[in-house]
Amino acid sequence: MKKILYVILCCLFMTAAFTGCGGNEKSASGAAKHLNLGLYWFGESMDPAHEWDGWTIVRIGAGETLVTVTDKMEFKGQLADKWENVEPTTWKFHIREKVKFQNGDDMTPELVKASLDRTLKMNAIVKKSADIKEIRVEGQNIIIETNKPNVSLLAAMTEPAFSIIDTKADIDKAASAPILTGPYMVTGFTKNQEVQLKRNEYYWDGKPGLDTLTVKNIEDNTKRAMSLQSGELDLMQRVDSASRSLFENDKYKIYETVGTRVFMLTVNYDGILADHSLRRALAYAVDYEAIAKIEGNGAVAAGEIFPPTVPYGHVKNKMKMDMAKAESLFKEAGCTEKNGEGIYVKDGRPLTLKLAVWGSKTAMYEAIQAQLRKAGVNVEIMRVQNADAAVAAGGFDLLEQNWITVPTNDPYLFVNQVFRSGHKANRGKYVNADVDQILDRYPMVFDNKEKDGMISEIAEKVIADAPVLFLAFPANNLVGASKVKNVPVFPIDYYVMTKDITVE
Repeated sequence: MKKILYVILCCLFMTAAFTGCGGNEKSASGAAKHLNLGLYWFGESMDPAHEWDGWTIVRIGAGETLVTVTDKMEFKGQLADKWENVEPTTWKFHIREKVKFQNGDDMTPELVKASLDRTLKMNAIVKKSADIKEIRVEGQNIIIETNKPNVSLLAAMTEPAFSIIDTKADIDKAASAPILTGPYMVTGFTKNQEVQLKRNEYYWDGKPGLDTLTVKNIEDNTKRAMSLQSGELDLMQRVDSASRSLFENDKYKIYETVGTRVFMLTVNYDGILADHSLRRALAYAVDYEAIAKIEGNGAVAAGEIFPPTVPYGHVKNKMKMDMAKAESLFKEAGCTEKNGEGIYVKDGRPLTLKLAVWGSKTAMYEAIQAQLRKAGVNVEIMRVQNADAAVAAGGFDLLEQNWITVPTNDPYLFVNQVFRSGHKANRGKYVNADVDQILDRYPMVFDNKEKDGMISEIAEKVIADAPVLFLAFPANNLVGASKVKNVPVFPIDYYVMTKDITVE
């Protein structure tokens, strides 16, 4: 009897041991590995094809695209393992084999096509940027035909709206429970509040580091920071300058990199700043390093179009503060005297500029006002509702703007909108025929080295013309409790959760 009992106990012990080594991994505390993540924004639904909701889907590790962008700003195959531009209007993507959806069904090229077709039908924004005429299946490949040569097609396919969804599953539930391919599967969704996820047991790229994941929408920066401090969150996206010092200790780790957004001032060519020498004088009179310090929180001085995390489009001579050059250029612009208040006189009047602002960067623009006054320029700050309202009202000389310079790792969209003559986003009415010619040729060039050279050429001309003062590049950051491990941080901020993030 004792021998039988001993055998039973041994069997039970062995079963428990094997159970512990399988399915649910344990953290250092012995519990299943769970992480609470706080984001600063949610989409309206869990359907990646709906408006910008795909950004949330990718951030939480649920959705994947054919191609992705790494933290080094390089394209990397995801659900497609290779691709080629066969002809100017023809692209071929080889669909990765043996990938399953989160319900265990096979991801086939036919289903990839169906998913992409669905996105093009639902989302007018990405339909325009991709400019796709037709998608067809050839064996394990999908062939994408564009309406005209589109060198930006590869970048467009990294847009989260193109996350691949299983269209033969219950697609009516896509808004709350989509079947995707990412390391984590949505199991619950409360609009504007919370998403519950579990490990995708069928994940194609190795075992995800967590059993379960809760993602909370906490838009208020202070509340999000307090939630991390209290333990309600383990990891959060975006800490602001006011709360940063709370996490500069051994209990937490701040992960950050320079993002792809730029704060900038657009110059109005319809006014006094049509004078090239005067624009250049302003460019040399601004202290970019001081502006970056005011923004703080990992921001760096700009002085050029693209941030240091982007491997292309950099110039030999960035905009930098140089008062000697500024003074020389002011004189070249006809500003040879100052009045009793130290302001240059031009055309018989004190040199006065109107700076239209609409955001929350009050300290930044007050600093610019002080810097330019010291240089001899009077700046009047006027508040407007938004950038379009400032343009409609007219009368501004400098306009606050901020842009993402390389959405989906593609510089063309930004430079084509902001610097092309006559484009509605070119709010300062900048004109350079050489820049327009390069922009016209760019969509026809498929050699990466040549493309990079063209972007650099545009950048050099823009810096020389000074139609924009590029002030600072803010940082993207995450903050995690010390138990959270393997956290990457990306210049493009719709990448957050990866399969490797875990907790001890």
